[in-house]
Amino acid sequence: MLSAEAQFHRLSVEDVHRMAEAGVLREEDRVELIDGVLIDVNRPGASHSSAVAWLTRHFAGAVGEREVRVQDVLLVEGGFFLPDLMVIDPPPRDRHPSTAALVVEVAATTQRHDAWKAPRYAAAAVGEYWIVDLVARAVAVHRDPRASGYQDVTRHGEGERIPTPVGAPEVEIAALLGPSG
Repeated sequence: MLSAEAQFHRLSVEDVHRMAEAGVLREEDRVELIDGVLIDVNRPGASHSSAVAWLTRHFAGAVGEREVRVQDVLLVEGGFFLPDLMVIDPPPRDRHPSTAALVVEVAATTQRHDAWKAPRYAAAAVGEYWIVDLVARAVAVHRDPRASGYQDVTRHGEGERIPTPVGAPEVEIAALLGPSG
C-alpha cells in the first residue's frame, strides 16, 4: 500500500518517445499520457471498429483542405490522447497536432471520458468533442470550448441528426450506430 507521502514520477511526451525508441513501448502498444501518467487504451471491439469506420467514410473527402485522422496522437496539456477520429488543419509534418476542429471518441460508456477528457479537449481549443456512447445509443456533443471546459453540452438520440462543424454532411445517429441488438 502506498503511503500518503508517496511521490510519483510524472512522464513527459518526450519521455514516452524515448521509451518507444528504446523498445520499452512497442508499436502495437496503445497508450495515452494523461497528466504524466501512461494509461493503457483498450483494444476496440467490433461495434467500436464499425462506428469508427462509418465516421471515417462520412468525413473523409468532405472536409476540404482539412485532414481526417483516425486513432492518431493529439497533444494536450500534460500528455496526449488517441481520439478515434479527429478533423484537423494540417500541422507541420514534423509534429503532432495540438488542437482540432472536431474530435470524436467512441465508447461503451461516457463516464470514463466526461470526467477527465472533456476539460482537456476544451483547454486545447478543440472546437467540438463528440462522445459516441454505444451502450446508450446516443451521442454527447460538447461545443464552445473555454479554459474552464465546454459551455454547451447536448445529448442526441437515434432519431436525430447532428450538424458538423467542418463542412461535412449532418451525421444521422441511427446510421452511425447501426442496427441495435
